[in-house]
Amino acid sequence: MHEQDKDPFYVGYLPLPPAIRSFILPWLVGNLVLAVGIAAVVAQQHRPPGDGTWQTWEGISVEGQFFMNPYPVLRTDDATYILVGQGKVGIQDDVRAMKLSDGDLVVVTGSPIEREGRSVLEVYEPAVDIVRSNANAGPSYFTSFTRIDPLVREDLGTHTLRGEIVDPKCYLGVMQPGDGKTHKACATLCIKGGIPPMFLVRDTQGRAAAYLLTDAEGGAIPESVHPYIADPIELTGQVLRDGDLLVLQADLGSIKRLD
Repeated sequence: MHEQDKDPFYVGYLPLPPAIRSFILPWLVGNLVLAVGIAAVVAQQHRPPGDGTWQTWEGISVEGQFFMNPYPVLRTDDATYILVGQGKVGIQDDVRAMKLSDGDLVVVTGSPIEREGRSVLEVYEPAVDIVRSNANAGPSYFTSFTRIDPLVREDLGTHTLRGEIVDPKCYLGVMQPGDGKTHKACATLCIKGGIPPMFLVRDTQGRAAAYLLTDAEGGAIPESVHPYIADPIELTGQVLRDGDLLVLQADLGSIKRLD
């Protein structure tokens, strides 16, 4: 048998035979191109993670008015901060124990979580990080602060909206993205733990609006709503503007899952 008639045989410590090289190099290049193409297609299918931020490295102190109806918030002249605890918990029990009243002037220290004009302040130790201001007893550094009547809310009418229930802590920056089916279990744990729920709505251009979600009387949503968290649903309710915060007082009997 002539030498050229022999099948090429690969030995690891010898040079690659020409016949094998001519087969395997195009095969490797083709698979590399295919892998890059698949990765590009998969990446294009992913939703944008959003521009939320969570400044764990920098605590800030914010002064304003405390309100709890039905969820703890801090109102300033410039923004409304939803107040949450560290981890998947709210601070409702803590502030009740502190006997804070609606309209009290306080200084709150925490880590800011922000996205699309909405803000959350993560409070690590409410008994330490929420301090009543001396302004409650008279003028101080709050002299330029505009006190807010907790009963004044602008009625924007009754609307039927389509979207999903999210927890604002994750959605606004702790998780990216913090919405959709893949986030259902996490969002459910957060809301069960006391994180105030929000109803996230997107228009046809993908622009988002987030409503603090309550029941029709303005109270916290019941556990019967928890199975709908992160699912596409339709809700009807009264929309109110509370400072820069939109509130949806939902008729919970109107909940309808969408295909």
